[in-house]
Amino acid sequence: MNSPLVLFLAEDNPGDVLLVRQALREHRLEFELFVAQDGDKLDALLVRVGKEIPAPDLLLLDLNIPRADGPELFRRVRSRPLCAEAPLIVFSSSDGLRDRAWTSEFGVSHYFRKPSEWEEFMKLGEIVREVARRPDLSQPSAG
Repeated sequence: MNSPLVLFLAEDNPGDVLLVRQALREHRLEFELFVAQDGDKLDALLVRVGKEIPAPDLLLLDLNIPRADGPELFRRVRSRPLCAEAPLIVFSSSDGLRDRAWTSEFGVSHYFRKPSEWEEFMKLGEIVREVARRPDLSQPSAG
């Protein structure tokens, strides 16, 4: 049996957290999701990596959470050795060229603009599967 995908999600909107969980389930991903609602909670989560919790396979970062702006959020994540190389997916309602430009400096694997349509949001599960870079995730599990 494969180990679950370890995901960190920086998101302050509980509705979006539920949608992320649903998108992952929709694509039959086994996962353990650690959620930080603000920059301080993300820092607290990052300190526990490698001690109490495993290193993330992937991080989904909203650009606009309390107590951390986008660039600061990315610096915090990349400053942690066990998170420095983990794939990043930007998860944001912003679709500005400026945001897309600076995020590329941090090695973002995918920029996912939060859609308003259910079907579009559910595509996040497939993006996570592709970006996570784990061979055991290449095909959806049967059943």
